[in-house]
Formats: sequence, C-alpha cells, structure tokens
Amino acid sequence: MARLPSERKSRLNEADVDIDLKPIMGLICILIPLLVYAFSFYEIKLQPVSAPKIGAPAPQEAGDEQKKPLNLTVLLTEQGFAVKMEKELAEGEADINIPKKSFQTPDGRRVTDYDYPELYARLVEIKKKFRSETTINIGAEPDVTWETIARTIDAARVELKDERYKDLKSYSEAPEATDDEGRPRLMFPQVVFVVAE
Repeated sequence: MARLPSERKSRLNEADVDIDLKPIMGLICILIPLLVYAFSFYEIKLQPVSAPKIGAPAPQEAGDEQKKPLNLTVLLTEQGFAVKMEKELAEGEADINIPKKSFQTPDGRRVTDYDYPELYARLVEIKKKFRSETTINIGAEPDVTWETIARTIDAARVELKDERYKDLKSYSEAPEATDDEGRPRLMFPQVVFVVAE
C-alpha cells in the first residue's frame, strides 16, 4: 500500500548534511578589506549650519547696547541670487540682484550658471563694511539643487586670495586666504537656513 508523502521517511538524515561555509567565509574575508579600502577614497565634508531660531529673543540687560543685526540673506532663485540686508544699515543698495550669467567652459562651450564670482565680490564688499558680522542666512526655492546651495555656502564662508574674479574658472581654482597660523580666513562662518518666500 502506498504511503502519504508526509508519512514517508526522508532519505537524507539531517545529521548527514554538512554545510561547507569555507567559500562564503573566504568571500567575506576578501570583501571587508576591499570595502574599507574603497571607502578610504570617499571624502565626506561637513557644512556647519544652524536652523532658524524660533521664539522671542532673550531679554537684554539694562547696560547692553541694542545692536541691530545686519540680517544678511542670500536667496537662490531660478533667475539667480538675491542678496538682502537690513535697509537701515545698508548704505547703498539693501537688495542686490545677481542674475545668472553665461560662462565659457575650458572646452569652448557656453553654459549659463549662477554668477558665483559676482556673489563673492559683493559679499567681500559687505564684509569690509561690517567686519563684526559673522552670520549669513541662505534660502532657496524648492527646485534649486543641493550642489548649488553648497557652492553658495562655500562662497560666503571662506575668504579667497583676491577680492574679485573675472570668470567662473578663475574663481573655482582660487586658493583660500589664510591667517598667520595657516588657517583659512572666514567671512561669514555661521550659516543659517531660511525659508525663501
């Protein structure tokens, strides 16, 4: 009489099966150092930024002088940069618009990109007038890429050797200005993200 499949004895005994893990262990032993070596070429840089402060400002003591903040803000739009600051403190223009500009690439093509050299030059002028200012607000429209925001932060944070650059290539290749100890000179090191309205 035939037996049901569940009642049949398995021909293989579990004690007889031996799993050979040597090939898998060999593969893992090779992959781990390979991955560690590969990630040694991957460089991570951090951009220190702050979130906007919410709530009422801290109460000032009677002897503290009320210093009005410059409230320097760079907004990134599809048309270019919009630099804004407190109108009462700005001696010239309180709102500066820097449109996108056409640049020539090393291979001869023309590309339209944000005018980082002009933004840098304007920020250097502002820093000369307001030496004690260290905070800059940066905001962007939703469709602006993170690469563009990061390049804007770079333009605002560190001072370069020259105050003005004629094209994007010379600006991109410019060395940082350093102090006597060899550290980069900072313009606006405290970056705060704002919502573009």
